Amino acid sequence: MAVGGSIDAFTSSPRWGTALDWAVILTVVLAVLIVAAVVAARIVYRGRQTEGSALWLHLIALGIFPLFLLACGTFATLEYAKETQFCAACHLTMKPYIDDLRAPKGTSLAALHFQHRFAPGTECYACHVDYGLHGTFEAKLAGLKDTYRYVTRTYRLPLAMTAPFDNGLCLKCHDGAKRFIADDVHLDGDRVSKELRTGATLCGDCHKAAHKMPVRRAAPPRGAS
Repeated sequence: MAVGGSIDAFTSSPRWGTALDWAVILTVVLAVLIVAAVVAARIVYRGRQTEGSALWLHLIALGIFPLFLLACGTFATLEYAKETQFCAACHLTMKPYIDDLRAPKGTSLAALHFQHRFAPGTECYACHVDYGLHGTFEAKLAGLKDTYRYVTRTYRLPLAMTAPFDNGLCLKCHDGAKRFIADDVHLDGDRVSKELRTGATLCGDCHKAAHKMPVRRAAPPRGAS
């Protein structure tokens, strides 16, 4: 996948053997087996579709294989939705963010996390999704809404978060990290400061912008040369 040449970095280094890779292969294999079994039943048992052997083949092709296909396909879809290249697919809205990630001299938090290989291949997901099953569910639900707005072109630019970026999304990785605990401003004794835990102080209040977006110039008034 390539979107205006802006996501080459996501696909240039081969990563083989992940759960996603195997899920995709199993999904394709199962789909092929289902089609092959249906075609075989039509050819081998032409006019004898109610025979015992034919019924067993029907059960395997239309009952058992589809159950495994559903499981593998769903897993592959959910895993692929974690990939940064999946986010980049919505190029009309996400291209500026992807360009920011890849900027050679990028100084935004997103660029630093991406270029330091913080979560290779899943940087967007790693930073924007909360812990556990509830975090994944909320992310998928929000993703469906965003996909609907993208497909129907009902989104607004510049994009805006529906709520402030929660400190917990930063703390899930940085809490306990050597560089984090080395700065006393982050701590109350031996634990994260109350201001950070309660959100009274946001991480973004002190740190660099998460993304550096190009300045959008207002359109000139009508009649202006």
